[in-house]
This record gives sequence, structure tokens and C-alpha cells, in this order.
Amino acid sequence: MADILLRDIDPEMAERIKAMARERDWPIHDVILHLLRQGLGMAAPLPPMPGDIARLGGAWDDSEARAFDEAMRALRALPGER
Repeated sequence: MADILLRDIDPEMAERIKAMARERDWPIHDVILHLLRQGLGMAAPLPPMPGDIARLGGAWDDSEARAFDEAMRALRALPGER
């Protein structure tokens, strides 16, 4: 296998790589290889992380959750049979 030296990584990119390594409990080397494979269209889909039901079923961000709550309140306020 070839070795490649990567220089001049900006601090924001380096922090995102480190954060991903912490989140997945992977070595930074593995994160970088995964990102390169993904960027080149060579990555297999990641299996769900244990206990991560949000990845299996999807998750809403805060604005989506607020919009859903507002819609439900509006529906409950409509007159009708109960």
C-alpha cells in the first residue's frame, strides 16, 4: 500500500476529523481513509452504531420538531368530534 503525506489541513477540517473519530471511537487514520473512500465513491454504507436508533429511523432537527409540535397544537385546536 502507498503512503501519502497530507499537509496544510485547515484547523476546522482537522477538528471535524477529530470529532468524527471521537464520535465513532475510530483512530484518526481510519476516519481519513473512510472519508477518502466516501469522497471517491468507494465506501460501503456504515452499519448503524449500537444503540443509535436515530440513525436507523431518522431524526428531526430542532426546527423540524418545533414545526411538528406547532402543527399538532393547531390540529388539536380544530373543532370536531373527539
